[in-house]
Order: sequence, then C-alpha cells, then structure tokens
Amino acid sequence: MKTTESLFLCLNTESGVPGRIQILPAGKKIRGVDGRHWKNENPAALCAKMNSSGLVTVKNGCVIDENHSTDLSAPKGGAAPAFGWFRNFTVEADGSIWADVEWNARGQKAVVEKEYKYISPVFTRDKDGNITEILRAALTNNPNLDNPALNSSQDTAEEKNMEKELCAALGLPETATQADCLAAISRLKTELNGAKNKGVDLASYAPRADLDAAQQRAEKAEKELAELNAASLKAKATAAVEQAVRDGKIAPASKAEYLELCASEDGLAKFEKIMAVTPSITGGTQVPDKAPESNEPVELNAAEKEWASSMGYTEEHWKEIKEAGK
Repeated sequence: MKTTESLFLCLNTESGVPGRIQILPAGKKIRGVDGRHWKNENPAALCAKMNSSGLVTVKNGCVIDENHSTDLSAPKGGAAPAFGWFRNFTVEADGSIWADVEWNARGQKAVVEKEYKYISPVFTRDKDGNITEILRAALTNNPNLDNPALNSSQDTAEEKNMEKELCAALGLPETATQADCLAAISRLKTELNGAKNKGVDLASYAPRADLDAAQQRAEKAEKELAELNAASLKAKATAAVEQAVRDGKIAPASKAEYLELCASEDGLAKFEKIMAVTPSITGGTQVPDKAPESNEPVELNAAEKEWASSMGYTEEHWKEIKEAGK
C-alpha cells in the first residue's frame, strides 16, 4: 500500500531566518531516529519531479505547517495554518535535498524566537521503501523516537504482514489502497447475500467447499481491516495523549484514563479539540508523575464538562480522575 511517512531534521536558525532548508538528508539510504529507513536512489530525479509537480507549479510551493496539523488536525476539522512554503528543490554535492523557503509572519516569528528545533518533511514511499514524492513539512519539537508515524505509516512487522495477507485474501496486489480493500469486501458480501436472498442454491453452481472458502475469505479480510484500523486509532490516541503530557496539559499519572477515553474516533476527536484550547499548566514543561499534595479543589472548564458528559462520565467522576492525576 502507498504510505505517507516523515522524519526529523534539525532546523538551523543560527544565522536568523533561513532562506533555504534541508528537506532530505544525504545518502541513498535514509534512516530515521526511530529506526525506520527509506531509499532515495536518485535525488536529482526526485528534485526534477517535484519542481514540475502541481504542488510547485500550481500551488506555488509545499506548505510548512505546525506539528503536522495538515495530516493530524485538518482531517478532523481542526486548524492547520501555514507557517511558510518551500519550492525550487536542488541537490547538494553530498546528495542532500534542499529547497527555497518563503516564511510568512507566523513562521518568521516561530523561527526567530526558536519555538521549534526541527523541520519534519512528509513524503510518500512505495512498498519497496523508495521515496516517491515530497508532500509538505512541519515545524516540530518531537524527534521521531516514540511518535507513531502519520496515517499509520510506522507499521509494525505484524501490521505489514497483515496488510499483505489482507490484499492476498482479496486477490488484490500489495499496492492496493484501503479503499480498494473495502470495495472488494463489499462486492464479495453483496454477491453472497444477493444469491442467498434470491433463494439460489449456490452449491448447484460451485462446489460447497469453494463457496465456504470465499465467505471465510471475505470475513477474514473484514476482520483484518478492522484490526488494522484499531491499531491505527490506538497509535494516534497514544501520540495525542503523550503530546499533551509533553506540553504540560495533562499529568502523566492520568494517561491511562485519557487513553481509555480516546479509544474511539469520536473520543479522540473530542480530546484533540479540548487539548487545542487547553493552556499548559506547567509553562510547556512536562509535569511529574506525582505533584506535591494540594488541597485545592479540581475544577472543570466548559470543554471538559462537555466532553465528560458526551463520554458518559459525571462531572464528579471526571473530577476524581483529574484529582488522581494531580
């Protein structure tokens, strides 16, 4: 399956606001801090492809956002403001890929005040790990050690094998998308259910063993797809909760409760909405697992009250959870 991935590069701000930034490091084989690796066998060809792509010729550049908000926040209706755009890809003598960058006022401020240390490019790669297109980049402070990759791109070996088995079960190539898999499953179920509803004795047209195998294949594929989606949701929820801890918005001791509330797409979306408007209670530094004892009562803001109600918690119960995490 075609996959979207990212890595992290240090943003050099020693000489002020840079006019050029490094998009990909040197080397035909690129390895991220977290151990993921990709191939960039022909950086000149990749630059030529990008310089003639619609991202550059039509949109006047690839966007730079904040903490991958285009991939994580925007799909859920959240904000994804631009900090700048980059274009004019070139290859340096060492094989690294750089691009000219145009910062807007928001981006210049973030760079000048050193709010972010890293630039994180987002790119696609094929099933063999070859980088095929550079999509955008993000300003971030989170090196890729524990971060689940964007759009479930940091697949575990088990997930990758599951993808292959899913495609094989449906008779699809490994490059098939999730939409292709869903369509194939839907066709199989429609064909089988349609025949049954018409009272057709399928065994008259095909051996019973083949029919049973086809149905089992459809059910197995549907189950594997559900497991893939569940793994993806868990990775996104873990990343969101850990980010909130790093930002000092929630206490490490309450991570388990927040992860439980983020166990559904709706719960995760509401959590991200609350965190977007929740100020850091520690000035941006991570809070310890257990803070000093305090007799001050825990109060909920309006967003937390709404979330607790929608998730089936009373205000008193949610105050208890927050109190436990103090």
